[in-house]
Amino acid sequence: MTKKQLQQAVENLEVQEEASQVTGYDPGHLSSIQTTAGRIRYLDSCGLKRGLIAKTLNIRYQWVRNVLITPVKGTR
Repeated sequence: MTKKQLQQAVENLEVQEEASQVTGYDPGHLSSIQTTAGRIRYLDSCGLKRGLIAKTLNIRYQWVRNVLITPVKGTR
């Protein structure tokens, strides 16, 4: 395992520990959600901050922000 891989593994573990402390977070339910936008909305509803959502899903912060500020299609 390279130094970069080890550092990333430690960071992922820290993110998982922080996310697991949030009320209502269920990793099993998260894996059942098919879309990234759905996962972002689920984690937001659990109370995770945008930065932590981005780290948890290993995506850019900007993607998280755009999903959360854009209204869901099909709702009135």
